[in-house]
Amino acid sequence: MQRLPDVGVKIITTYESLAREIGEDLNLDRFYFLGSGSNYGLACEINLKMKEMTLTHSEPFHFLEFRHGPMSMVTGSAMVVGLLSDSRRAHEQKVLDEMAALGGRVTGIGETDARITFQSGLAESIRGVLYLPFLQLMAYFRAIRKGMDPDHPAHLSAVVSLDPS
Repeated sequence: MQRLPDVGVKIITTYESLAREIGEDLNLDRFYFLGSGSNYGLACEINLKMKEMTLTHSEPFHFLEFRHGPMSMVTGSAMVVGLLSDSRRAHEQKVLDEMAALGGRVTGIGETDARITFQSGLAESIRGVLYLPFLQLMAYFRAIRKGMDPDHPAHLSAVVSLDPS
């Protein structure tokens, strides 16, 4: 786990220009984040960041769930981002390939053989955090391009408190 920060810096350095290119592309009007297993929670997290920071339509889905209806929303203005795992890789890549065939823009993120690769050599069980730097950077560039302040999302505060009265 001590290697995670160095790998994170490498990901940001290597893929910053791609994050900017995708984030600044305002022809993309929707983002779908796909993940299986523990990667589904990460897909939910980045979905939330995209909505909060950029006010862009985005949704998280399990890879195979996306094939049962939601894929009908894939057009040339949709970005489908797959958080690829080692253990379910064949099925996940097939879904991304199908979405590309429908005309969607597709980006895969994973340890190897993806558009964004970690090449960390770390166990799958500890490298989940490595999916987030590229995706958060992508949302950051989108917010800036849209003239928004990603540090102060609309209608949100750092702490939510409930008034019991």
